[in-house]
Amino acid sequence: MTLREQFNAKVAAAKTAAEAGNVEESTRLRGEAEALLAQANALKAADGLAGSFPEPMRPVLPGTGDGVTPQAPAATNPAAKAAYATRFGDQDAAVKAILVDLHGEDYTGQYWRQKAAFSRYLRRGERGFKSGDEELLRQIIMTPAAVRDALMQGVDSVAELKAVMVEGSDTLGGYLVPIDFQTDVIARLRAATVVRARANVKGTSRDTVGIPKITGGTSQYRSAVRVTWVSETPTAGAGATNLTFGFEQMPIHTVMAETFLSRNDIEDAAFDIVGYLAEEFANAADIDEDNQFLTGDGNGRPRGILPSSTNALSLTEVVSGDASLLTWDGLIGLTYGIDAQYRQNAAWIAAKSTYMAIAKLKDGDGQYLWREMYGNNVAGQARQLLGYPVREQEGMPAVAANAYPIVFGDLRGYYIRDRVGMSVERYLDSSTARINQVVYVMRRRLGGQAAESWRFAVQKVAAS
Repeated sequence: MTLREQFNAKVAAAKTAAEAGNVEESTRLRGEAEALLAQANALKAADGLAGSFPEPMRPVLPGTGDGVTPQAPAATNPAAKAAYATRFGDQDAAVKAILVDLHGEDYTGQYWRQKAAFSRYLRRGERGFKSGDEELLRQIIMTPAAVRDALMQGVDSVAELKAVMVEGSDTLGGYLVPIDFQTDVIARLRAATVVRARANVKGTSRDTVGIPKITGGTSQYRSAVRVTWVSETPTAGAGATNLTFGFEQMPIHTVMAETFLSRNDIEDAAFDIVGYLAEEFANAADIDEDNQFLTGDGNGRPRGILPSSTNALSLTEVVSGDASLLTWDGLIGLTYGIDAQYRQNAAWIAAKSTYMAIAKLKDGDGQYLWREMYGNNVAGQARQLLGYPVREQEGMPAVAANAYPIVFGDLRGYYIRDRVGMSVERYLDSSTARINQVVYVMRRRLGGQAAESWRFAVQKVAAS
């Protein structure tokens, strides 16, 4: 095996170890790769070989974390290809062809260079930029997963995908993050929230999203289309029905989150600054995002299922049967507030105080009615109420006269649209420097609203 082949193998193995979280193994392999590099340089000097291996810049080695790593390898470098395949798997011919059309033959190199530029920016700000870094952080570098998602969502040409990339990278302030950083933040949100994990979630590149709505239906039928039973010789037009559509606009809003980070951590080469910021941004956004999807008023933010904690969307309303309290009969009635086909995926959404009030309901003999509450429940598992899962969210209204403390329904009727493009801005000034901190501000865009209202019913605390 030649020195070049040994070097490339060590680099690829180091990247694989870093991806697996084995920092110690990655560090060992980096040292061996650098020893090979030094040996090659010595041979080059001895033999007077000009312009051959080694290259002027060595590839980025994973796990260095100092934000001063040289430019990442080009796509022709086996180490770059190996690391890219380790991260995304083998690309099929169609996805690869699209990536080449979007970013050129060096699409793997562009991906790694952007990630290296992002890490340098997080650690050192603009003073850490190398040649071409700013341009890289002003554009969206698509990944294989992002391309596949776009194709699944109806993007049917490279030209349209390029338009998505251009529109997704317009002015937000700061620098665009690598697309898989944005995906990681959203994935962490999905795991932590009530609504996003169960809603209809897709991406978009627009400031306003048009949602086609089938009209002419009832609570049972989604549209005006009906079947007609006819004899062997049906009359003309016996099966004629009309499928009609409406159109609902969903605006896309901008949301910001900020976090402070110690300069000591930033300067620590072993500190995973990218993973830390993804976690912190997700933590900052998850509770507020859930609140907006449930009770947001739609003014500069998503419109919730209960805008401003009211039934402004005229969802099916079932009264509790008491002017100021919940009743067991009211809860039973609420489960029948939506039709059978939507109850299959339905769940309860309420605050903990509401569930506590339900847990205290008793029958005439003093026995608690919520029997499932006191069954063989395991901590951490979703409880059941009248056979349906319980989702707890503290942004829901409390039990009070004329309030709407409970939503019962299928959250697939709530639409969330995440716009392509997320940015991060790094600030270090006199005020943050004095407390040894750097502040990072994230900007992302999304919209949300209940597009299929027939999937939801709400409990109103009222006697009738």
